[in-house]
Amino acid sequence: MAEPSVPSGEVSGPTEAQRNAIGVRVLVIIGVVLTVLMAVFGRATSKGYDQFTAYQKATLEDPNNPPQWHVEGLDVDGCVDASLAWIEACPGVSSWCESSLPDVMNQCLDTRDRTAYCDSVGDAVRSTRFGFEECSARYDQIEGRYARRYAKKHCSLIFRVIAGYCAPTGG
Repeated sequence: MAEPSVPSGEVSGPTEAQRNAIGVRVLVIIGVVLTVLMAVFGRATSKGYDQFTAYQKATLEDPNNPPQWHVEGLDVDGCVDASLAWIEACPGVSSWCESSLPDVMNQCLDTRDRTAYCDSVGDAVRSTRFGFEECSARYDQIEGRYARRYAKKHCSLIFRVIAGYCAPTGG
């Protein structure tokens, strides 16, 4: 059978081979763009992580510049304030900073005997509202919706660490 002829005056479209070549070029371009984007994102993430680890070392592990709680021996409220200040200045992805916050708070709590404080709060640490009033007083002073949201999250996380630190053991 003969191929149908194109009516005069009309231009025929690309052949099957031409369409396949165009499709391959489009896929290659998309692949190159995705590769470049992944490289840029990966580099930015790596750089952010390097900044985060440098911040951790400089603020928590440098013997020439020890954390405030090693120098001053802070009370529990001072530890809360110092931990909040630490995370506020923390560079990098927030989940990295937030995952380090319990360790930061525990480091501060470990610098002094907290038995008297833990005895004073007693079973209040078992309540999910433990620290709510203290946190409210702190984050009500913060301007900005998102800053206040993060302050609530960080403060409540810190008070859960205190609750775990003071929780009665042995059932």
